[in-house]
Parts: sequence; structure tokens; C-alpha cells
Amino acid sequence: MVKIGNIQLPEFPLLLAPMEDVSDPPFRAVCKDAGADLMYTEFISSEGLIRDAIKSRRKLDIFDI
Repeated sequence: MVKIGNIQLPEFPLLLAPMEDVSDPPFRAVCKDAGADLMYTEFISSEGLIRDAIKSRRKLDIFDI
């Protein structure tokens, strides 16, 4: 078994790699419905956050999938 902190994954987990402008909440929901064990979003630019860029801020949105 694979364990990350308090998250326990199966022996051969299906993980979704982060993809810029693709790994948005609806896409992750589809992947979860299709059986992905772990999903996450791409890295967020710290420069974009400092400049209060809306695109960077939207990547911080968290949805319960």
C-alpha cells in the first residue's frame, strides 16, 4: 500500500498528473468518476498570486469532488 500522510492509496494507485489549464475542477471530477485515486492541480505561479492575477487565484479554488 502507498501512504501519503493520512491518505492511504491502493497497491497500484491511479494518479492524475497536473496539466496546465487542463486539471481544472470539472476535469478532475470526470477523472474521479472514472476511477482515479488521487488528483491535484498544477503548480500556481507565486508571481501571479503577488500580482493578484485572476487566472492564478482561480487555480486556488477547492471543490469537494
